[in-house]
Amino acid sequence: MGNFRKLNISDLPAFKKYLSDLKYELSPYSISSIFMWDECINDVYYYIYKDFLLISEINIKNSENKKLYLPVSKVQPSVGNLLEILNITKYRYFQFVYEDYIEKNRTELLKSFNIIEQQGYMDYIYLAEELSNLKGHKFSKKRNLISQFEKNYLENNLIETLILNRTNIADILTFLDYWHKNSDDLMLDLKECEEKAIKSALNNWDLLELFGISIYINKKISGFAIGSKLSEDTCILHFEKGNKKIKGLYQYLDREFARSLPYDFKFINKESDLNKPGLIKAKESYYPVKKIKSYILERK
Repeated sequence: MGNFRKLNISDLPAFKKYLSDLKYELSPYSISSIFMWDECINDVYYYIYKDFLLISEINIKNSENKKLYLPVSKVQPSVGNLLEILNITKYRYFQFVYEDYIEKNRTELLKSFNIIEQQGYMDYIYLAEELSNLKGHKFSKKRNLISQFEKNYLENNLIETLILNRTNIADILTFLDYWHKNSDDLMLDLKECEEKAIKSALNNWDLLELFGISIYINKKISGFAIGSKLSEDTCILHFEKGNKKIKGLYQYLDREFARSLPYDFKFINKESDLNKPGLIKAKESYYPVKKIKSYILERK
Protein backbone atom coordinates (compact mmCIF):
# COMPACT_ATOMS: atom_id res chain seq x y z
CA MET A 1 0.00 0.00 0.00
CA GLY A 2 3.01 2.31 -0.17
CA ASN A 3 2.44 5.33 2.06
CA PHE A 4 -1.06 4.23 3.06
CA ARG A 5 -1.60 2.95 6.60
CA LYS A 6 -4.29 0.51 7.76
CA LEU A 7 -6.92 2.27 9.86
CA ASN A 8 -6.79 1.77 13.62
CA ILE A 9 -8.90 3.27 16.39
CA SER A 10 -5.72 5.01 17.61
CA ASP A 11 -5.88 7.09 14.40
CA LEU A 12 -9.09 8.77 15.58
CA PRO A 13 -7.40 12.07 16.66
CA ALA A 14 -5.86 12.48 13.20
CA PHE A 15 -9.24 11.95 11.55
CA LYS A 16 -10.94 14.40 13.90
CA LYS A 17 -8.42 17.05 12.90
CA TYR A 18 -9.56 16.79 9.28
CA LEU A 19 -13.20 15.73 9.55
CA SER A 20 -14.60 17.59 12.58
CA ASP A 21 -15.42 20.80 10.70
CA LEU A 22 -15.87 19.26 7.26
CA LYS A 23 -18.57 20.70 5.00
CA TYR A 24 -19.09 17.55 2.91
CA GLU A 25 -22.73 16.57 3.43
CA LEU A 26 -22.55 12.86 2.57
CA SER A 27 -22.72 10.42 5.50
CA PRO A 28 -19.65 8.33 4.50
CA TYR A 29 -17.51 11.28 5.63
CA SER A 30 -18.63 10.98 9.25
CA ILE A 31 -15.86 9.78 11.53
CA SER A 32 -18.14 7.17 13.08
CA SER A 33 -19.10 5.67 9.69
CA ILE A 34 -15.50 5.30 8.60
CA PHE A 35 -14.43 3.51 11.79
CA MET A 36 -17.57 1.39 12.34
CA TRP A 37 -17.71 -0.08 8.83
CA ASP A 38 -13.98 -0.78 8.53
CA GLU A 39 -13.24 -4.48 7.92
CA CYS A 40 -16.80 -5.23 6.84
CA ILE A 41 -16.96 -5.19 3.05
CA ASN A 42 -13.83 -3.09 2.69
CA ASP A 43 -10.63 -2.46 4.57
CA VAL A 44 -9.91 1.22 5.19
CA TYR A 45 -6.48 2.76 4.69
CA TYR A 46 -5.36 6.36 4.92
CA TYR A 47 -2.49 8.61 3.91
CA ILE A 48 -1.82 12.24 4.79
CA TYR A 49 -0.46 13.82 1.61
CA LYS A 50 0.47 17.51 1.82
CA ASP A 51 -2.65 19.15 3.32
CA PHE A 52 -5.01 16.32 2.34
CA LEU A 53 -6.32 13.32 4.23
CA LEU A 54 -6.65 10.53 1.68
CA ILE A 55 -9.03 7.73 2.62
CA SER A 56 -8.97 4.48 0.68
CA GLU A 57 -11.39 1.55 0.66
CA ILE A 58 -10.13 -1.78 -0.65
CA ASN A 59 -12.58 -4.63 -1.13
CA ILE A 60 -11.69 -7.52 1.18
CA LYS A 61 -12.50 -10.18 -1.42
CA ASN A 62 -10.97 -8.37 -4.40
CA SER A 63 -8.03 -6.07 -3.69
CA GLU A 64 -8.17 -4.73 -7.26
CA ASN A 65 -11.48 -3.11 -6.35
CA LYS A 66 -10.22 0.01 -4.61
CA LYS A 67 -11.32 3.63 -4.50
CA LEU A 68 -10.35 6.86 -2.81
CA TYR A 69 -12.76 9.20 -1.06
CA LEU A 70 -12.75 12.79 -2.24
CA PRO A 71 -9.62 14.23 -0.57
CA VAL A 72 -10.34 15.88 2.76
CA SER A 73 -8.86 19.29 3.53
CA LYS A 74 -9.84 22.69 4.87
CA VAL A 75 -9.63 23.86 1.26
CA GLN A 76 -11.79 22.10 -1.34
CA PRO A 77 -9.54 20.09 -3.70
CA SER A 78 -9.15 21.38 -7.24
CA VAL A 79 -9.38 19.10 -10.27
CA GLY A 80 -5.62 19.51 -10.53
CA ASN A 81 -5.27 18.21 -6.97
CA LEU A 82 -7.34 15.14 -7.89
CA LEU A 83 -5.15 14.33 -10.88
CA GLU A 84 -1.98 14.80 -8.84
CA ILE A 85 -3.27 12.46 -6.11
CA LEU A 86 -4.19 9.76 -8.62
CA ASN A 87 -0.74 10.03 -10.15
CA ILE A 88 1.10 9.54 -6.86
CA THR A 89 -1.23 6.84 -5.46
CA LYS A 90 -1.74 4.91 -8.73
CA TYR A 91 -5.52 4.84 -8.12
CA ARG A 92 -8.11 5.40 -10.82
CA TYR A 93 -11.31 6.21 -8.92
CA PHE A 94 -12.74 8.66 -6.39
CA GLN A 95 -16.01 7.69 -4.72
CA PHE A 96 -18.54 9.55 -2.53
CA VAL A 97 -18.07 12.74 -4.52
CA TYR A 98 -20.94 14.92 -3.44
CA GLU A 99 -23.32 16.54 -5.89
CA ASP A 100 -22.34 20.16 -5.26
CA TYR A 101 -18.68 19.46 -6.06
CA ILE A 102 -19.68 17.86 -9.37
CA GLU A 103 -21.87 20.80 -10.37
CA LYS A 104 -19.26 23.42 -9.50
CA ASN A 105 -16.46 21.65 -11.37
CA ARG A 106 -18.30 19.71 -14.08
CA THR A 107 -16.68 21.36 -17.12
CA GLU A 108 -13.15 20.89 -15.78
CA LEU A 109 -13.86 17.39 -14.48
CA LEU A 110 -15.15 16.16 -17.83
CA LYS A 111 -11.77 16.84 -19.42
CA SER A 112 -10.16 14.09 -17.33
CA PHE A 113 -12.92 12.02 -15.69
CA ASN A 114 -16.01 10.00 -16.43
CA ILE A 115 -18.71 11.09 -13.97
CA ILE A 116 -20.80 8.13 -12.78
CA GLU A 117 -23.72 8.40 -10.38
CA GLN A 118 -23.16 6.02 -7.44
CA GLN A 119 -26.47 4.15 -7.44
CA GLY A 120 -27.85 3.39 -3.99
CA TYR A 121 -25.66 5.95 -2.21
CA MET A 122 -27.88 9.03 -2.28
CA ASP A 123 -28.37 10.42 1.23
CA TYR A 124 -31.82 11.36 2.55
CA ILE A 125 -31.98 14.53 4.69
CA TYR A 126 -34.90 15.45 6.99
CA LEU A 127 -35.85 18.36 9.22
CA ALA A 128 -35.34 17.26 12.82
CA GLU A 129 -38.33 19.33 13.92
CA GLU A 130 -40.62 17.56 11.45
CA LEU A 131 -39.54 14.11 12.63
CA SER A 132 -40.00 15.20 16.25
CA ASN A 133 -43.53 16.53 15.80
CA LEU A 134 -44.94 14.72 12.73
CA LYS A 135 -47.41 17.54 12.14
CA GLY A 136 -49.65 17.88 9.12
CA HIS A 137 -51.64 15.61 6.83
CA LYS A 138 -48.57 14.01 5.23
CA PHE A 139 -47.62 12.40 8.55
CA SER A 140 -51.14 11.27 9.52
CA LYS A 141 -50.37 7.56 8.93
CA LYS A 142 -47.26 7.80 11.12
CA ARG A 143 -49.24 9.48 13.92
CA ASN A 144 -51.98 6.87 13.71
CA LEU A 145 -49.49 4.01 14.03
CA ILE A 146 -47.83 5.71 17.00
CA SER A 147 -51.24 6.27 18.63
CA GLN A 148 -52.08 2.58 18.30
CA PHE A 149 -48.70 1.63 19.74
CA GLU A 150 -49.05 4.02 22.67
CA LYS A 151 -52.58 2.83 23.39
CA ASN A 152 -51.42 -0.77 23.51
CA TYR A 153 -48.31 -0.20 25.60
CA LEU A 154 -47.79 3.32 26.93
CA GLU A 155 -51.21 3.58 28.57
CA ASN A 156 -50.44 0.34 30.40
CA ASN A 157 -47.07 1.67 31.57
CA LEU A 158 -45.22 -1.02 29.60
CA ILE A 159 -42.91 1.32 27.64
CA GLU A 160 -39.59 2.66 28.88
CA THR A 161 -37.30 4.80 26.73
CA LEU A 162 -33.66 5.06 27.78
CA ILE A 163 -30.90 7.33 26.54
CA LEU A 164 -28.06 5.05 25.46
CA ASN A 165 -24.80 5.30 27.37
CA ARG A 166 -21.94 3.12 28.51
CA THR A 167 -24.07 1.54 31.27
CA ASN A 168 -26.90 0.17 29.11
CA ILE A 169 -25.58 -0.36 25.56
CA ALA A 170 -24.85 -4.02 26.36
CA ASP A 171 -28.59 -4.69 26.09
CA ILE A 172 -28.30 -4.00 22.36
CA LEU A 173 -26.28 -7.21 22.02
CA THR A 174 -29.25 -9.08 23.45
CA PHE A 175 -31.53 -7.54 20.85
CA LEU A 176 -29.06 -8.16 18.02
CA ASP A 177 -29.17 -11.86 18.78
CA TYR A 178 -32.98 -11.77 18.40
CA TRP A 179 -32.78 -9.61 15.26
CA HIS A 180 -30.23 -11.89 13.62
CA LYS A 181 -32.43 -14.95 14.12
CA ASN A 182 -35.83 -13.45 13.38
CA SER A 183 -35.50 -10.41 11.16
CA ASP A 184 -36.59 -10.25 7.54
CA ASP A 185 -34.55 -7.07 7.37
CA LEU A 186 -34.25 -5.19 4.09
CA MET A 187 -30.47 -5.52 4.27
CA LEU A 188 -30.23 -9.29 4.64
CA ASP A 189 -27.28 -9.51 2.25
CA LEU A 190 -25.38 -7.17 4.58
CA LYS A 191 -26.74 -8.60 7.80
CA GLU A 192 -23.56 -10.01 9.31
CA CYS A 193 -21.57 -7.01 8.16
CA GLU A 194 -24.08 -4.59 9.67
CA GLU A 195 -24.09 -6.55 12.93
CA LYS A 196 -20.29 -6.30 13.00
CA ALA A 197 -20.50 -2.53 12.46
CA ILE A 198 -23.00 -2.17 15.31
CA LYS A 199 -20.74 -4.13 17.65
CA SER A 200 -17.83 -1.90 16.62
CA ALA A 201 -20.00 1.09 17.53
CA LEU A 202 -20.73 -0.36 20.97
CA ASN A 203 -17.06 -1.18 21.61
CA ASN A 204 -16.03 2.39 20.77
CA TRP A 205 -19.11 4.22 22.01
CA ASP A 206 -17.44 7.09 23.85
CA LEU A 207 -14.52 7.46 21.45
CA LEU A 208 -16.87 7.85 18.48
CA GLU A 209 -19.16 10.19 20.47
CA LEU A 210 -22.27 8.21 19.58
CA PHE A 211 -25.73 8.76 21.02
CA GLY A 212 -29.17 7.19 20.78
CA ILE A 213 -32.06 5.53 22.56
CA SER A 214 -33.37 2.08 23.38
CA ILE A 215 -37.02 1.11 23.79
CA TYR A 216 -38.15 -1.45 26.37
CA ILE A 217 -41.56 -3.07 26.38
CA ASN A 218 -42.49 -4.90 29.55
CA LYS A 219 -38.82 -4.60 30.64
CA LYS A 220 -37.55 -6.31 27.47
CA ILE A 221 -35.49 -4.40 24.90
CA SER A 222 -37.49 -4.17 21.68
CA GLY A 223 -35.61 -1.61 19.60
CA PHE A 224 -32.80 0.92 19.45
CA ALA A 225 -31.48 3.81 17.38
CA ILE A 226 -27.87 5.01 17.17
CA GLY A 227 -26.63 8.29 15.73
CA SER A 228 -23.67 10.64 15.63
CA LYS A 229 -22.75 14.18 14.66
CA LEU A 230 -21.92 14.88 11.00
CA SER A 231 -21.67 18.68 11.18
CA GLU A 232 -22.79 21.56 13.38
CA ASP A 233 -26.35 21.41 12.07
CA THR A 234 -26.68 17.75 11.00
CA CYS A 235 -26.63 14.39 12.73
CA ILE A 236 -26.72 10.92 11.20
CA LEU A 237 -29.08 8.09 12.11
CA HIS A 238 -26.75 5.14 11.55
CA PHE A 239 -28.79 2.23 12.87
CA GLU A 240 -32.46 1.79 13.70
CA LYS A 241 -33.65 -1.69 14.63
CA GLY A 242 -36.91 -2.83 16.15
CA ASN A 243 -39.22 -5.79 16.54
CA LYS A 244 -41.28 -5.60 13.34
CA LYS A 245 -44.00 -7.74 14.88
CA ILE A 246 -44.93 -4.81 17.13
CA LYS A 247 -47.14 -2.45 15.17
CA GLY A 248 -46.09 1.20 15.41
CA LEU A 249 -42.81 0.50 17.21
CA TYR A 250 -40.59 1.71 14.37
CA GLN A 251 -42.55 4.94 13.99
CA TYR A 252 -42.42 5.53 17.75
CA LEU A 253 -38.69 4.76 17.84
CA ASP A 254 -38.01 7.14 14.96
CA ARG A 255 -39.93 9.99 16.59
CA GLU A 256 -38.35 9.47 20.01
CA PHE A 257 -34.85 9.43 18.49
CA ALA A 258 -35.55 12.83 16.89
CA ARG A 259 -36.83 14.15 20.22
CA SER A 260 -33.81 12.88 22.16
CA LEU A 261 -30.99 14.47 20.14
CA PRO A 262 -28.29 15.76 22.49
CA TYR A 263 -27.56 18.87 20.41
CA ASP A 264 -29.67 21.38 18.54
CA PHE A 265 -29.40 19.73 15.12
CA LYS A 266 -31.53 21.17 12.33
CA PHE A 267 -31.24 18.12 10.07
CA ILE A 268 -31.16 14.34 10.39
CA ASN A 269 -29.33 12.42 7.68
CA LYS A 270 -30.75 8.89 7.37
CA GLU A 271 -28.01 7.76 5.01
CA SER A 272 -28.62 5.98 1.71
CA ASP A 273 -31.14 3.47 0.37
CA LEU A 274 -28.66 0.95 -1.15
CA ASN A 275 -30.97 0.93 -4.19
CA LYS A 276 -33.38 -1.37 -2.35
CA PRO A 277 -37.09 -0.75 -3.10
CA GLY A 278 -38.17 -1.33 0.50
CA LEU A 279 -35.63 1.11 1.89
CA ILE A 280 -36.50 3.68 -0.78
CA LYS A 281 -40.18 3.45 0.14
CA ALA A 282 -39.44 3.73 3.87
CA LYS A 283 -37.17 6.76 3.47
CA GLU A 284 -39.53 8.56 1.07
CA SER A 285 -42.42 8.06 3.50
CA TYR A 286 -40.83 10.58 5.88
CA TYR A 287 -40.61 13.28 3.17
CA PRO A 288 -36.94 14.27 2.94
CA VAL A 289 -36.28 17.98 2.48
CA LYS A 290 -33.14 17.18 0.50
CA LYS A 291 -31.54 14.23 -1.27
CA ILE A 292 -27.82 14.39 -1.97
CA LYS A 293 -26.48 12.28 -4.82
CA SER A 294 -23.09 10.59 -4.65
CA TYR A 295 -20.79 10.15 -7.66
CA ILE A 296 -17.73 8.20 -8.73
CA LEU A 297 -15.02 9.92 -10.73
CA GLU A 298 -13.23 7.53 -13.07
CA ARG A 299 -10.05 8.81 -14.65
CA LYS A 300 -10.25 8.58 -18.42
